Amino acid sequence: MSLAPPRRRALLVAAAALLLSACAGPVPSAAPSAPGDDHLAPEPVGGAQWRVDPAGSLLQVLAFRQGALSGLGHNHVVTAPQLQGWLQTPAEAADPSRLSAAQLAATRFALALRLDELQLDDPVRRAPLGPAFASVPGPDAIAATRTNLLGEAMLDAARFPGLRVQSVALRGEGAHVLAEIEIDWHGQRRRWRLPLTLSTGSSPEGQVLRVQGQMALRLTDFGIQPLSLLGGMLAVQDDLGVTLDLLLRPR
Repeated sequence: MSLAPPRRRALLVAAAALLLSACAGPVPSAAPSAPGDDHLAPEPVGGAQWRVDPAGSLLQVLAFRQGALSGLGHNHVVTAPQLQGWLQTPAEAADPSRLSAAQLAATRFALALRLDELQLDDPVRRAPLGPAFASVPGPDAIAATRTNLLGEAMLDAARFPGLRVQSVALRGEGAHVLAEIEIDWHGQRRRWRLPLTLSTGSSPEGQVLRVQGQMALRLTDFGIQPLSLLGGMLAVQDDLGVTLDLLLRPR
């Protein structure tokens, strides 16, 4: 005998809650990184060297819910507070935000982060993102989601502790740059294109360079299966939105 719609929905909600609770159990801590897994690519010799200031930089990832029971979940904001990075421009470039095409071709950069340092659903980061991020998960929900995120079923941070980005080629002119980048993540290496905007400013410590850009990534392109419960009725979307807002200082 089929269940009446309200009764059936109530049972589905209860089942989803039980599955989420089961996923929230304790798991072993991620193993220490193997050498090089989360390290920056070596800096080229010569030129003008710039270093990412983690305190003034933001790498933010937006992950979105989907499915018939998506109302039981949240959209998520992931940030990397300990982001590392460098950028090298030709020594003769007086203004790193106004590079010629030839100078851009000689410019290089790299970024790296550890997955176990990621922060999840900081209310300060959620607040400016509008109604889709208006709900604020509680501490227990955040801890459970972080466990799922770093666990073997998704990012598997114990085996793949870091993510690295390295430039392959930079094209454009002036403040507007199209970067071809190589991303090493989850045992996969993929090439992507990332539009960037460069600007310079000053601080009490001296000149600063700001690099800003946005891109989209797909988890499955890196062999990562998005979390899915109840046959997809509550799931994480494959597509991620990534925002970069980097503050760099002369080395």
